[in-house]
Amino acid sequence: MFNNKKFLSKSEFIAKMTAITYDLAPEEADVFLTYLIDQSVLKNNARIVRMAKNEKNIAAIGYGSGRFLKPAATFSKASHAKKTFASNKITLKAEKVRGVVTIYDDDLEDVPDGPTFKSALMKLIAAKVANELDEAAYIADANDLAGFGDDDIRSMWDGWRYQITHSGDGQDYYNEASGGGVIVDAEGAEIAAREEAEPFDWNFLYASALKGMPSIYKTVGLQNLRFFNSDQVTLDYTNALAKRNTSLGDQAITGQAPLGYGTVPIVSCPLMPTTVDESGILDGSSEGYSDILLTPNQNLIIGLQRELKIETDRDAENEATDVYYSMRVDFKIENINACVLVKNVAIA
Repeated sequence: MFNNKKFLSKSEFIAKMTAITYDLAPEEADVFLTYLIDQSVLKNNARIVRMAKNEKNIAAIGYGSGRFLKPAATFSKASHAKKTFASNKITLKAEKVRGVVTIYDDDLEDVPDGPTFKSALMKLIAAKVANELDEAAYIADANDLAGFGDDDIRSMWDGWRYQITHSGDGQDYYNEASGGGVIVDAEGAEIAAREEAEPFDWNFLYASALKGMPSIYKTVGLQNLRFFNSDQVTLDYTNALAKRNTSLGDQAITGQAPLGYGTVPIVSCPLMPTTVDESGILDGSSEGYSDILLTPNQNLIIGLQRELKIETDRDAENEATDVYYSMRVDFKIENINACVLVKNVAIA
C-alpha cells in the first residue's frame, strides 16, 4: 500500500508495477466528494448528505389528515385532540458502484507533480462519475420497469422520477406525513405553444407545473423552487421567448439574465432523458418525450458515503495505469408531496 507521500508523486504512480490499494481518509474522501459534487449539474440544487455509515435515516413529520381547529362550542379534548403524529422515515441506504479509468503516461506529461497531480487525478475520476450518477439519480428503477440489465447501475436504485410516479396513495413512495407527488400530463405538448386565434397568447408548461404545486410550498417564495428539465426543453423555451420579440426574449437568447419562468429558476440537466414513452419507459418507443420537474431547492437528496477506495493496476505493455474506484451512493426525496412532474413533454 502506498503511503500518502508516495501517492502524491506522479513518478511513483507511473513507476509502480504492482496493484496498490489506497483508502481515502475521511478528509480526503470529503475532497473527492466535493470534486464530484462540483462536476454534477445538480450540485447547487440537490441536498448532499455525506454518510459516515452505509445507512442513514431522515425523518419527515406532520399531523397527517384531518383538521386541527374546532368551534369552541363543540370542542372536546376526548374527541378532537391530535394525539399522534404521522411520520415517514426516509432511509438512505448507499449501494456500492465500481468503475475504472485508464490513464496513459503521455496524458500525464503536462500534469505537475506533487499535490496538484493528486487533485488532477481526483477531478478526472469525479468528472467521469458525475454524469452517470446524474442520469441514474433521475431515471433509475430497481423494479425492471425499463429493463435495465444487471450490469447497468440504473437498475440499482429507484430514481427520483420513479419515486414520484409511484407515490400515489398505497404505493411504495407515498408519504404518510404529507402525501404523494403531483403528476401533470402534457399529452405531447411542447414547452411553449402559441394560440392560433387572437390575441395569440403564449402558453407555457411551466405555468401548468406551478398550478399543480400545492400552495403551501409556494408561500415561502417562488424563488425557492426549481424547474429541472433537459437542456433541449430549455432551448425550446428560449427559442419561444425569442419569437415574442420582447426585451425578455432578447435577454434569454443573449444570456444577459438568469433563465427562469417568473421568479423560478430553470436548471438545465443535459442527462434528463428525452426518449421516455407514455408508460414512463426509457427508449420505449421511437417517439419519446421528456419531463419537467418542479420542486423546492434541496428537496432532492443524494446520499454519498465517505468510505471510498482507489486501486491502481499498472499496464506496462500499453504504458498506462488503470485506476479502479468504488463508492456508495443513494437517491431519495425528502418531501415527495412538494414535487410536480410534468410528463410527456414533446421536443420541438
